[in-house]
Parts: sequence; structure tokens; C-alpha cells
Amino acid sequence: MKKILGSIGIVLLIGGCAGNNAVIDKKIKEVNTDKILMKRYHITTDNLVNFGKYYVFYSPGPNGTDIVFLDKNFNEVKKFSTQYFLDTKKISVANNKIYILGVNEETYFPELLILNKDGKLVKKDTFQKKYALPKDMFITKKDIFVLIDVFNNGKSFVEIYKNGKLLKKIKLDHPINGNFIFKDGNDIFVIGTVKGNNEDAFISNVTKGWIRLFDLGMDEKIDSFKIEDNKIILNLHSTDEMGADSYYKIVIDKNGKILKNKCKMKFAPLPMKFRT
Repeated sequence: MKKILGSIGIVLLIGGCAGNNAVIDKKIKEVNTDKILMKRYHITTDNLVNFGKYYVFYSPGPNGTDIVFLDKNFNEVKKFSTQYFLDTKKISVANNKIYILGVNEETYFPELLILNKDGKLVKKDTFQKKYALPKDMFITKKDIFVLIDVFNNGKSFVEIYKNGKLLKKIKLDHPINGNFIFKDGNDIFVIGTVKGNNEDAFISNVTKGWIRLFDLGMDEKIDSFKIEDNKIILNLHSTDEMGADSYYKIVIDKNGKILKNKCKMKFAPLPMKFRT
């Protein structure tokens, strides 16, 4: 696959990139909070979303999917159960409603449940693609965008739904998987990975039809992103089969042009005795 980033960062010295104290302090705080959550509820901060003055998370229950409300000290305030058994992938809160995206454990179809703050079902969208995997959703005041991976004849591709209806498919010569979907202005973006000899990362502007690949010769994945000053900031993780890891901050404009790349951190390969 064509390398659009060339040899960026490949010759950087190990340890040449360093984090800052603020990031370290934040990580320590998250670890301490995770200890509390794991002890009480067997979850981490990644499972929590804000809902007004509460935190909310989901868990499998005997009668379906449980939705649990916590106060700011992580004490349980209330809980309600849905009648739907979902292998849940994501929970979001918007427009004073709770959105639960997962796989129906009876039909194996991806499903989106929309509940009000009291747990009453407002709407249910079923995506009739058996064994497809729901990956992400993005919610505006009027629209709900859902990203799923579809598998067919040994290949995978991405489908995007808007308000329960198919909006777009993304297919390449190699199998692809989606990870994130987001909207900025009038444009819809999808971030994911391409499965070839190596795993490459990509970002696509679905509205305008362009796709940008990231291949450093190893396995690449975009772990997270944010929009800042009309630019898209991608946190990319690159690793090889020997355990060498590099983390990059890549800044692109809304047309996919690379404006900046910077190594955030680089780790040496695993010693031979630890390799399997």
C-alpha cells in the first residue's frame, strides 16, 4: 500500500519524545478513579457518560440491559432495566435521552435503543445486517448517525446510517473496519483501519468523497481525535510485530492535507526473551 507519510518519524531516537506533567497527573487521577469504579461496579471511567448532574453506565442484567446512575462521588443513585438483551458497544447521552448501541443477542442484528431519562423506550432502530458490528454513533439535535462494520464473503466494509436509513457505504480493495464517526459543519467523517499486509489507518470525508491513508510500514491505528481551530487532530499509534511502539500527533485540514506531524512518544521493541 502506498506510503503517504514516507519515513516520517522512523529515524527518531528512542525516548526523543516526552509527555508532560499535566498529562501524567491526569493519568494518575484516572487510574485512582478506575480503582474505585472497578471495586464497586467492575467498570472504568471509559464506561461512564455524563447525564446532567449524574454519570451513567450500562451493564448486563437478568431482565435485559441495566442503566445505572451515579452521583459525582460515584455512588449509585438509581437504576432501571430495559427488556432488551444487547451486547452493548456504546452508550451516549444527548437531547435529554439515552442512546444505547449494540447487538441484539437473539437476532444478531445491530440495534439502537433510544430511552428517555426514566428508561422508557422512545425509539428502536434495527439494522438488518446479521453479524455486523456496530462501532460508533454521532448525535445532533435532529439526526443520528450510526457506523457499522459489515462482513461479506470474507471481506469487511463500512456502512453509515442516518436516522435508521442507509446513507453511504465505504469499500476499498482491502477489508476495512470503522472506529469513529463524527460530523463537522456539513461534512461527515469516518476514521478506521485498512487490513492489508499491515494494518493502516484512514480518515474519510464521506460527504466530499476523499480518503486519506496513513502507512508507516507497521500497524497503524488512530486511537482518538479532536477538532480544534478548524483542524482535525489525530492521535495515531504505530506498532510492529517486535513490540516497538510510536505515538504520533497528526494535524490535517478539512480537505485531508497534512499540516503537522509530531512524535509524542516512542518505545523500544520488547526484549527477545519476552517475545512469543
